[in-house]
Order: sequence, then C-alpha cells, then structure tokens
Amino acid sequence: MGYNLPAFKQRNKQTNERVADKTNSLTSGFFIILCVLFILHLLTLNQASNLGIFTSINDIGTHVPDWISALVSDFGNGITLGAVILCYLVKRPELICRVLLAALLSLILVPLLKQYFDAPRPAVLLEYLNVIGEVRHKHSFPSGHSATAFLFSGLIYLASPQAMIRGSLIFMAALVGVSRILVGAHWPADVVMGAIVGLSCAYAASHICPLIRLTFRKRLMAYLLLVLALVSSELNTGYDFSDIYIVQYVRWGLLSLSIIAVLVFTIREAMTSITAKRQRLHPY
Repeated sequence: MGYNLPAFKQRNKQTNERVADKTNSLTSGFFIILCVLFILHLLTLNQASNLGIFTSINDIGTHVPDWISALVSDFGNGITLGAVILCYLVKRPELICRVLLAALLSLILVPLLKQYFDAPRPAVLLEYLNVIGEVRHKHSFPSGHSATAFLFSGLIYLASPQAMIRGSLIFMAALVGVSRILVGAHWPADVVMGAIVGLSCAYAASHICPLIRLTFRKRLMAYLLLVLALVSSELNTGYDFSDIYIVQYVRWGLLSLSIIAVLVFTIREAMTSITAKRQRLHPY
C-alpha cells in the first residue's frame, strides 16, 4: 500500500492552520474581555461613578439573602477556589505548572498593590451601607477575591476548546466580583482591577508555561503540596462569614472532595502500575 506524502503534508498543514485559528480566536476573545475591563476601570476612576455604581449594587444586596451573597463571595477565597482547582487539575494535570505559576504571580502582585495603595474600604468612608460578614477597613485596592476568580477563569478560558465552559467561567468570576460589592467589602474599582490582575497573571502563565504532562510522582507531589497548603491555610485562617455556617460547610465539602480526588488518582495509578508489572512478568 503506497504512502501519499504530499497528501499527508497537506492534511498536517490544514490541521496546524485550524489549531492556529482557534488559538487566535481564543486570544482575541480574551483581549476583548480585558479591553472591556479597562474601559470599566477608566469609568471607576471617577469617584462619583465609583460611588454611584457601588451604591446601586450594594443596595441590591439588601434584597438578596445573606447566605447567597456570602457563598458566591467565598468562591473567590483562595482556599475554597483552590479546592475546586485541585479537583480540576486531577482531570487536567497538564495545567499544573500554569496554575502554580499564575497563583505565584497573583500572590506577589495583589499584596504589593494592596500595600502600595492602602486604599480604605467602603465601611470607612460610608456611614450607611449593606455589610455582610467581617468588616474590614484597609487594603481595599485591588480585590483579591476577584483576582483569584478571574485567574482561574482566565486559565481555563485559554485552555478550553468549549465556548460554553469559557463563557460560564467568566460569568461566574464576574458574579464573584459583584458579590464583593454586595457584601460591602470592595469598591467597583477594586473589583475591576482585581479582574485585570487575575486575567493578566493567567495570560502570562499560559504563554510562559507550555502544557506539560508530568510523571506520576511529580503529579502526586504537586497534589500533596496543594492539599497541604489548603489544609494549613484553612486551619490558620479565619472566616469572612463566621456567622453563615453554610459557607464553612461548602468549603469543608470542597476540601474533602479534593482530598478524595487525589486519593482516587493515587489508588488508580498504583493499581495500573501493579497490573502493568504483572503483565510484564507474566505475559501469557
């Protein structure tokens, strides 16, 4: 049977062109989202606009059950969202290095910006507002919860071929950002800049780190380090919504689920390895 080399090269060229077109489409959509955020940032630079948007959204919070606002807001917490990310990484291990790099960039940038600007929270400047959970007074700009939510959404956006998943994650990240205003923790300017920082970290990590398939031992080591970091943070960090117990229960449930996912991965890989060894020793 003959092998048609020109036809193979043509098919390979067409495949590469489709991949390139899809990558360009993803990047274009990503930058459109960033452009929209920069426009919103310019809008919120005006103090009157910033205050007006905050008041409008925060007033809506009085009509939303506290537990819903708190629960959505907690999905921007590094522990809660970290548990979700860990579960996702068990299914998509090639993203481990990207996630770790993006998280590292965010952990450096967000605290530096918070310390540099040291912006007052809404509770400091406003006498009447809707506040849910712990009342904080400083380090408002940018919103760390928004940065975390958009970082994860941005990473998946740039790696997922499914438009519905990409759009849903960006929408959920936006809900987390809005919830930070609903609970009275941040100004709109904080949320928008947090989103810009999170997406920027995701973009940088996606272009620095290629998709890498780690060995079993390296994957397990990365998972265990993430579990240790999440559990340690949970034991040593207080709760923003200590009186709303469903937030704690959901977080504990997600942490438990992430640990179970790592255990299932370890057992499955161990059983696969044992089976492969047996087949090599006893091929017949």
